[in-house]
Amino acid sequence: MNKVTFLIAIISALFFSCEKKDEYQKLATNDILLEKPKSGDWLADHPEDGQTFEAYSKMSPMKPNEDRNKIYILPIGGLTQQEDSLVNLTVEYLNLFYGIKTVKMQSIKDDIVPKDKRRLNENGEEQLDASYLIHEVVPKLKPNDALAIMAITGRDLYPKSSWNFVFGLATYTEGIGISSMARYDPNNKDYRVGLRRIIKTSAHEIGHMFKMKHCTHALCVMNGVNSLSEGDSRPNTLCSICLKKMAWNLKFDNKERFKKLISFYEKHDLKSDVEKMKNQLELIE
Repeated sequence: MNKVTFLIAIISALFFSCEKKDEYQKLATNDILLEKPKSGDWLADHPEDGQTFEAYSKMSPMKPNEDRNKIYILPIGGLTQQEDSLVNLTVEYLNLFYGIKTVKMQSIKDDIVPKDKRRLNENGEEQLDASYLIHEVVPKLKPNDALAIMAITGRDLYPKSSWNFVFGLATYTEGIGISSMARYDPNNKDYRVGLRRIIKTSAHEIGHMFKMKHCTHALCVMNGVNSLSEGDSRPNTLCSICLKKMAWNLKFDNKERFKKLISFYEKHDLKSDVEKMKNQLELIE
């Protein structure tokens, strides 16, 4: 970043901060601060400092422009009918969550992953190497007008040999990521079980593509999680600090965004997310 660009970013951040100060102060009263992490929690195993709005504003995160203005979702592997429906709903959701046109691509077979990039997990089920996918496979399929591309698979994933599994993985600079439905019970008779989990992971990983770090401030979709239970305890909403970052970068209107997401949550009976976001909306109306 040159000096002129740096100064423009600082001035823009300061203006936005002053203009929206009251709104985010109000939203902050709805934040549920994180407690001291318990053994096994993400922050217990991966101590992190978090990321302030001021630090984020200096990072020049990617944003839509005339040439790159879409998010693409790439299904990988044979999906069941319900899993494919969850992918379709994730496409719809991300369009509302980030306010960026989101497009589903034609699926590809997972035999594109070689044998040495596969293994069996603790349940004897096949896992794919997530790092291989986001560095060697997905980049070659990224459309020219893609701001970001998120692959979604029904297969379990691992990021490196020393890890048991990963729910998702993304780059901070290339706009590439992958999420897995394997541990989300995606074929549950109640489709909402898998839906709430996969939209959360997909929004989280795309947040990383926008240079958002794990949130250490409050319960937030950008929290790092180590387990399914820890992930289920997190909302599909952004805390006041992470919301401020995204609104500053993507220039969306919080009220309109809240209303659209509330409609999605209500349509699919995601009650806890409806309640959380209605509380946020009420604070700024």
